[in-house]
Amino acid sequence: CFYIVVRNVSRNVSQLRKWTMASTIKDIAKKLNISVSTVSYALNNGPRPVPEDVKRRVLEAAQELQYRPNRLARSLITRRTFTIGVVPSEASADIVLSPYLQNSLNGIVNAAEELHYDVMFFTRYDQMQTQEMSDVLLDGRVDGLIFLAPPQHAPVIDVIEKHDIPHVVIAGEARPNSIQYSVDNESGVKAVLEHLFQLGHRKFGHFYGRMQMEDAIERRYFFEQMVPAMGGRFEPSWVLPGDFTMQGGEKAMLEMLANKEQPTAIFCANDEIAVGAIRGAVSQGLKVPDDYSVAGFDNVPLSTVFIPPITTVKQPVDSVASIATRALIAMIDGEKRFESKVFETELIVRDSTSRPKEDIK
Repeated sequence: CFYIVVRNVSRNVSQLRKWTMASTIKDIAKKLNISVSTVSYALNNGPRPVPEDVKRRVLEAAQELQYRPNRLARSLITRRTFTIGVVPSEASADIVLSPYLQNSLNGIVNAAEELHYDVMFFTRYDQMQTQEMSDVLLDGRVDGLIFLAPPQHAPVIDVIEKHDIPHVVIAGEARPNSIQYSVDNESGVKAVLEHLFQLGHRKFGHFYGRMQMEDAIERRYFFEQMVPAMGGRFEPSWVLPGDFTMQGGEKAMLEMLANKEQPTAIFCANDEIAVGAIRGAVSQGLKVPDDYSVAGFDNVPLSTVFIPPITTVKQPVDSVASIATRALIAMIDGEKRFESKVFETELIVRDSTSRPKEDIK
């Protein structure tokens, strides 16, 4: 929402009174000597048709009288708020700093704006707090909900499903009563590992994300399945938590460097972990990719400007969010036929990966 601050009100009382005394559809009906219902149908394009010349006169009168629709009244009549809610994966002070969240919100807001919906961002409660979260989400402030990267088995989604509230899930676990929008983690992990294998790497580390989240679980699972199948290896001490944050990636790298034997390539569950991992290596006098190759996942803007630019798996975060938003609003409008969708990924090769150090010698 945007607010205008009016200064020197005493000098502009008449103008302020003009702004605040908004016309109603009754004023338009009186001016044109037609019924209130006809004005309503003309302004809202239905539900009953209005002759084009009448509609034109109504719109001209509305502009002349500076008519502004009363959204609250409209909501009472339609029983709709024309607002959708976005529920992030967790409640934390810095949640809005996440590049993944920012890209997702950009896609959501752009689609909602185009379809004349507002967006409400819920940050107060954790999705695992069933009663508190349910009370907030079911209080009528929104017409539908987007759950963004929810933790596994989040009970609040069970409650939303039970109440048959329109909702979609982005980057979450498969649920029989929810429409899911996710990316193909399997093909993404395979692409980045094949790239590293082609460079000559055979010893791999993995810094994983928050293990209550589906993307973190899948990326770690596919890493641990594919590396041996491709003829490589990893040690348990090379598979460390990165928490989907730069701080987590840096901590994981420093812990891994304490091992006697180390991998030559590290696959990180997202780009923020990769940035932290590179910072951790640099802090110890090491270079990427000279000493270690590091790859990420997501292709957030930071991955293109960081030094070195990061090899990563691109997922269409903005598009996923936009399509999910359009589907949710269609559900609110009464459409029933929807299917979950998995989006393709793309490997983006940059300067953070190269041949293993021992091959270069």
